Amino acid sequence: MRTVSTSVSLICSNPIVSEGLKSILYDEEFSVVGLHKTCSAMISAKDHAAVPVGMIVFDADASRNIAEDVHAVRQAFPDSRLVVLHEGLEVDCLVDVFEAGADGYILKEISCESLVNCLQLAARGEKVVPGELVKQLPHFTLATADRTKTEGDLSNLLSEREIATLRCLVMGYPNKVIARRLDIGEATVKVHVKAILRKLNVQNRTQAAICAVNHGVQAAMPEIKVRAPVAAIDAPSKPADTCDTGAPRPFMLAETRPVEHAVKA
Repeated sequence: MRTVSTSVSLICSNPIVSEGLKSILYDEEFSVVGLHKTCSAMISAKDHAAVPVGMIVFDADASRNIAEDVHAVRQAFPDSRLVVLHEGLEVDCLVDVFEAGADGYILKEISCESLVNCLQLAARGEKVVPGELVKQLPHFTLATADRTKTEGDLSNLLSEREIATLRCLVMGYPNKVIARRLDIGEATVKVHVKAILRKLNVQNRTQAAICAVNHGVQAAMPEIKVRAPVAAIDAPSKPADTCDTGAPRPFMLAETRPVEHAVKA
């Protein structure tokens, strides 16, 4: 007899992908209790749900702004685990969805077995990101070093917060996104932008971005704050037993890690 441990709702606009996910999860210890084409449809159906949703699997293709939609779903389902399925590793997007409340970011190129393993880890309370991220970590270090060296000229002209705002302008972020990334209010962002335009003697954000690039400010990958050392898991191994101390959980990179026991609801 199949033991169901985690109820899952899918947000996916592609019927073929939805049925594929449903089939994969049915053969494992999950139960698909909802299927929605958009996040708004799922939020609207919240009050009519027959059972609590333990996990939400969100196909990024079903959203035009995945970070905003993840935030909306997280607000509506604060106790559910939330995992995003994405076509490729886009670090900016990965950082944004985790800041918005996601618990996992999984690449669609993953195998069925690894997908189930990742979802089981997420159901246990872990943060799951692609192992491919490890290969890009050296680039983050180099990008940070380059910024420190090339932004020296502007550091005498702009404050540290204004330079951080300027980097966001180079990335093309609107004020709302800048406010979220820098953890400040939109009104404060507007103040910084006006100060930047005045100090750089430019007329608009585009000119400020061009000026920044000319002074060596790069649209570099964002820094990812990881609370504990990260190790890629390449070979199958039995998960170690751990005690829940209440401390923040580290990110776990998992693509091929097997899970031998059912996840208890």
